[in-house]
Amino acid sequence: MALIRVTLGSKRLGYVRNNKAGSTTIINYLGQLLWNEKPTTYSGTNVQDFCGKDSYIGREKGFEAYHKELKDCEIRIAVYRDPIDKIIGGFYYCQEQYPHLNLDHFLWAYEHHLKNNYIRIHCRTNTAMLGPDPRIYTHVWNMKDIDTKLLPFLEQLGGKKIQKTRLREHQPRTITEAQKVKAKEVMAIDYQNGWCNELISSKI
Repeated sequence: MALIRVTLGSKRLGYVRNNKAGSTTIINYLGQLLWNEKPTTYSGTNVQDFCGKDSYIGREKGFEAYHKELKDCEIRIAVYRDPIDKIIGGFYYCQEQYPHLNLDHFLWAYEHHLKNNYIRIHCRTNTAMLGPDPRIYTHVWNMKDIDTKLLPFLEQLGGKKIQKTRLREHQPRTITEAQKVKAKEVMAIDYQNGWCNELISSKI
């Protein structure tokens, strides 16, 4: 969990990293603007490149740990992912590390699995990462809009072109109706707060 603060043009920009919502690609794009990097693989610009700099605030607790610094930024960016896609994507990402993970057990024992730090980092709700109110941000985008909306915004702000880079491919996953219902229940707080495709437009 991290807040990345950078200056692009004359504006102070704050981006809250939301794992499994295009964050690696976005950090990569910021790196291109700041350091003229042209990454083509996952080993390119990553969050580690920001560590040790005053632009990077990483704290374990999530949004509540850095919302004060975020408010000091003129431009505050949030990128969310549809809650069901986010939790399922997070599960399959973690399954690469823990092949024994079973989707049913993961969903029905979600709070138990969050005790694992690796799983917690990649499987938390949009709300845990971005906060309870989308209106704190000046710009909110769906992960699907990174290249069509966020990228040209960053290019205009930074005054240079960005090379499109898809560092992780998000494969569509087939889940059962019962799993879908349970995933929605697990991510209920995102629906309550408007971090979902159906409600986001009415919240900002």
